Amino acid sequence: MHLLKTNWIRAAAAVLLTFVLGGCTFISDPVSLMKTPMLSADKETLSSIIHAQLPDGADLIRSREETDTNLIHFVDLDGDKVNEAVVFYETPDQQVVIHCMIFKLVNGTWTKVTSFDGEGRVLESLQFKDLNNDGKPDIIAGYSRRDENPVNRLYVYTYTEGSIKKDLMQDYTNFVIMDLNGDKKNDLTIISLKQNDQAFVATYQYEEGSYVEIDKLDMDPYVSNYYNIVAGNVYKDPEGKAREGIVIDTSIGGGDASYSNIIVMEDGKLKSVFGGNQDTTFKDLPVKSGDVNNDGIIEIGTVEPPIGWNYFKPDEIPNFFVYSQWDGKQGLKFVAEQYRDLQNGFELGFFPPEWHNKVTVDTKSIKNQYLRFVMVDTGKTVAEIKFFTLAEWDKQHDEWKYLYRTNDKVIGYKKYGDFDIDNSKKQLKNEVPPIERKEKISE
Repeated sequence: MHLLKTNWIRAAAAVLLTFVLGGCTFISDPVSLMKTPMLSADKETLSSIIHAQLPDGADLIRSREETDTNLIHFVDLDGDKVNEAVVFYETPDQQVVIHCMIFKLVNGTWTKVTSFDGEGRVLESLQFKDLNNDGKPDIIAGYSRRDENPVNRLYVYTYTEGSIKKDLMQDYTNFVIMDLNGDKKNDLTIISLKQNDQAFVATYQYEEGSYVEIDKLDMDPYVSNYYNIVAGNVYKDPEGKAREGIVIDTSIGGGDASYSNIIVMEDGKLKSVFGGNQDTTFKDLPVKSGDVNNDGIIEIGTVEPPIGWNYFKPDEIPNFFVYSQWDGKQGLKFVAEQYRDLQNGFELGFFPPEWHNKVTVDTKSIKNQYLRFVMVDTGKTVAEIKFFTLAEWDKQHDEWKYLYRTNDKVIGYKKYGDFDIDNSKKQLKNEVPPIERKEKISE
């Protein structure tokens, strides 16, 4: 009777898993394309086979990365142009919590070919990238204990002839896979922060059968945390040649203050382009870096009070958010500027670039009530923002356009200048913690 009940539960769960598989995607790397898409019947068969291999009480899991929406990953691990199926699952009541199984299509039947145990209690990251540069993707998995120990542990696994080899184990806070040294091969950069103890950035590359540290750069460990990390192009020279790097947004002092570092590699050596100077990128609020204008170059955000507001109390100032790019030396060059209201969660579109240092907020304005944006030289009004109660909005908003709504307020706006109020909604894509890569770190 117990066996029949167990089989019935497994069958029901398999049917449920079939619906979940509708969200599976296929890795788009050239080395991991499937010959043909899977049909629904194939998914149902695979889900049944996978579920039959799960121990009692086990559940399939995704990593905590927002880009990982799949319970099953289809990846061509062995380079035969046919994808394997990779699943991770957890057994919460066992000493080893996280496990992985790999299935291969053999003579038309999905067959489990190998499995291995993970580490910790949470699958933090999961990526499939060719790190040993053999033309086949490796499995890069990051784990954490989710307890008082804030350090994660990263493993790189290689799948060869039906078995798994563990090639690298490294503690990390975040990591980036890119070609930082410009040799046309993927490398792995580890960002590690053990608060008040040690902090560093280290780049590794696979050479002659093992991962070798190319270089290591010590960082300041006396900071609060890295609240955002984004990797990609950080500079483009006058000839149009782009340069890759890593931007690390760092909280300091236990409050809202922060600054940003740009890490690049020159002649095989890691370098912080601003040296130890925090003033260049210091801000009173934690602004996340990212490519806000979609030009392929990462911008660093800072916060500036509008002209005329320097002597107001900090919580009264309607701050402007300024985005700048590295100038290739030790400074920044202006790119874009906007008004953002972090408290209420809305933003005004980017001002025209030529308005920089020429537009401000009338000092008679009051945050959370009414703001009037004016040109500095003429006093001409170019935009207004007004807060309405829900009842007020229903009665008297005819001259105002809808901008944003909270639980108890509607924010309306008027504009008189030639700029797009909503343009930033499709541009600010970097609001994801803790790491994002311009060409998608995670598949």
